[in-house]
Amino acid sequence: MIASALPRLTKYWQSATWAGLVGLLAVSTSYAQEPDNPQALRDRALTLVNQSRSEHDLSPLSLGESLDATAQNHADDMFERNYYAHSSPEGDTVQDRFIAAGGSRWELVAENIARCVQCTDAPDIAEVERLHEGWMNSPEHRANILAEGLSRFGYGIVTDADQGLYAVQTFAGPGTPRGYEAGQDLQRVETGDMAAILVDAVNMARDQSGLAPIEASDSLNAAAATLLPENVSNFSIDATGNVFDALDGAEQSEWSRLLTLAGECGGCGTEPTRTDIEDFAQQWLDQPSYSQSLLDPQIDAAGFILRADGAGRKIALLVVGTNR
Repeated sequence: MIASALPRLTKYWQSATWAGLVGLLAVSTSYAQEPDNPQALRDRALTLVNQSRSEHDLSPLSLGESLDATAQNHADDMFERNYYAHSSPEGDTVQDRFIAAGGSRWELVAENIARCVQCTDAPDIAEVERLHEGWMNSPEHRANILAEGLSRFGYGIVTDADQGLYAVQTFAGPGTPRGYEAGQDLQRVETGDMAAILVDAVNMARDQSGLAPIEASDSLNAAAATLLPENVSNFSIDATGNVFDALDGAEQSEWSRLLTLAGECGGCGTEPTRTDIEDFAQQWLDQPSYSQSLLDPQIDAAGFILRADGAGRKIALLVVGTNR
């Protein structure tokens, strides 16, 4: 049985924070004005973002080539097809654009956009600074700029004498662990400690249901670790294999029944943490078809492993069983 956790990816906000950022214009045959020095504008935009992040004790971002392409392509597309939205007319999102530009589907991706009808001159440093101030004065856009778990930044801007300005900020990074709340002290959980955390979470639910607790099993821990490779970057949770095959012959005879549950997430940090494990356990317990397995009176043991690829993707594998 496979329980797949939905990736936690993609957040974005359009800007509507100062005069001129509302309304769409009629279709125009005008042509966009390219910045005289687009790299200088990107560099200034990044400096402003990092200054704001530094004021809140957040790590600085670096320019990302794929994010620059993502941002500029969206700014150009909004101008060329005269729309203003995070989703294209075909429904493509910032995550779709990021992946198309070579980004990973497992990273957290965020986007801010702005539209200024009166801004018709070729974009310059002063315009970039005004845009940043507008975004920082808007709670939703400010939250993207000051989000934890980001590492890279991209910027795109285009203006036109008739349509005005379109600007896009894009952000990406590994994100933060599942269940994380701002200000928490996060510590990596070592492999040998993972099962105990998972079992404790499950046993709390079993106790509330009047069921006997389950115990962590060394052999099931080893089986889970065998089924889930250390490098999960390109691993499919549908390929975990048969749990009985992960046990040696003597161990196979010890179990009358074994069941596996797997889940994955994207944009959820770089290392396994306690909150990840507890959140996976809660998700499984919240799904009736899976909670039936975890709250089965007959199961008495469990093994667990959580792997992280260091770039935002995590896969959890739980093995529960009944001793003979």
